[in-house]
Amino acid sequence: MRDVYDAIIIGSGHNGLTLGAYLARCGLDVVVLERRHEEGGGLCTEELTQPGFLHNVHANYHTFVDLAPPQGDLDLAGHGLEYVRPEVQMASIFDDGTALTVHTDLDKTCASIARFSEQDAETFRRLYTEAHGYVNLLLGTLMYQPPMSMKELTRALSVFGVEERSEFLSVKLRRETIDTFLDQHFTHPKVKAHLAFHGAVCGYANDVPGLAMSFPLLVGKIDNWNLCVGGSHRLAHVLWRDLAQHGGVLISDAEVSRIAVEDGRAVGVVLADGTELTARRLVASTVDVEQTFRQLLPQEAVPAELATAVETDLLHQPWSLFSVHLAMSEPPRYEAASFDPDVDRAWVVNLGYASTEELDADWRTVRSGALPGTCRPNAAVNTLFDPTDAPEGHYTGLLRQVAPYALADGGPAAWDEMGHWYGRRCIEAWQRFAPNLGDGAILDWVPYTPADIPRKLRNMVQGDWMMGEVSLANMLDRRPLPGLAQYRTPVDGLYMAGSTQHPHGFITFAPAYNALQVIADDLGLEAWWRDV
Repeated sequence: MRDVYDAIIIGSGHNGLTLGAYLARCGLDVVVLERRHEEGGGLCTEELTQPGFLHNVHANYHTFVDLAPPQGDLDLAGHGLEYVRPEVQMASIFDDGTALTVHTDLDKTCASIARFSEQDAETFRRLYTEAHGYVNLLLGTLMYQPPMSMKELTRALSVFGVEERSEFLSVKLRRETIDTFLDQHFTHPKVKAHLAFHGAVCGYANDVPGLAMSFPLLVGKIDNWNLCVGGSHRLAHVLWRDLAQHGGVLISDAEVSRIAVEDGRAVGVVLADGTELTARRLVASTVDVEQTFRQLLPQEAVPAELATAVETDLLHQPWSLFSVHLAMSEPPRYEAASFDPDVDRAWVVNLGYASTEELDADWRTVRSGALPGTCRPNAAVNTLFDPTDAPEGHYTGLLRQVAPYALADGGPAAWDEMGHWYGRRCIEAWQRFAPNLGDGAILDWVPYTPADIPRKLRNMVQGDWMMGEVSLANMLDRRPLPGLAQYRTPVDGLYMAGSTQHPHGFITFAPAYNALQVIADDLGLEAWWRDV
């Protein structure tokens, strides 16, 4: 460990590692500091159940990895990163034994939807095709550049003539819920339920006003779920490799206790063991806003207005995720396979939501601090597509159910008593659809509750795996606060580059990539990636 670096980055999640890799390629002397013993943050993959069973504890579905600029800029595939895009991407299985499947083949997806509604199948084809036509514009406008205001977005849509030519894109979507969008364009409740379920898995609740604005983009990537071969942690390894090969340093077990500020400028950090590191050019935080501005910075360095906003105005997701990780001796065989055999080959599976009304009711229940009366988790068996994540002839399983972080009766601590009971309920819900998954097929399982999330990853405040509410009030130039939305902070030389920033959490690389643009402009770095 040296004492002086050009750039100090706090946190080695995928955003911290990505920013570090780019800056190292720019010729900066970079160090990435990680509180935990391993890099990766939400990319952690662990043997939670039994030896040889690799469970993705947080990030399991990588939907943007092939669309994100760092994929090519940092040559992730050249470093050994491999993804699988399952042929049958998603399924919804309903209580009456019917099922709907989404394929990488659009014709097959439309054929599945047509079994419920031929009209909806044609509407979906038009929506999907249109969304794909605008995907580069939408990604460039909404994700991979510093955030614009809603007015600027409206102007951009107008300049490109999108609204005039579009059947689905409209500025009025900024006032609408996903439910409203679905009711305007689709007819069958099960089709609407599946599309809303897709939004929910991406962190977008279907009853929140304004989220319809992003929904066409979500539909455009409904068949872009990618599985990282060898576990999500492989992505962290690859990013670390690129950082190291270009002279960057990663230090684990290096908890930052303070950001050093002199004359209004961030000049380094102090570690928990007292080690002082100096930053010649910048400090970047990829941890949460609360840690950065209430714990790490000297309070005299934080303007009073910002300190108040951090205390009162930050918005977190009003729901979290309850997970069950399983070691199994066989994969699920769904009874609904008699209706559609492809459900047994699907990766992301909705177990039971048959209408948007059912989803809406669960959102209301969870926001009140209660548990849904009927468990309807989503399920995934990664081993169907990556046999390396379990011993030969065995399988890993994942169940996820929307749930409150703080239970109305007992708060977050109540999960310590409720976890195994609720995990059993989620397993029983899966067994209703796949009776072969009796106790003999389930070798071991562990619950992972909303309260466990911030215990492992401190920056996921209140179990908020998106690191900030996904809503119009916390989007674009309002995320996480208007004064911090452009990645700069009131402390000169200090930048925010984590998932608290635009666009949000998930494995998008976008917060780091967008912060990079701002840092490059401020430091006069050659933006070589714009020519790649």
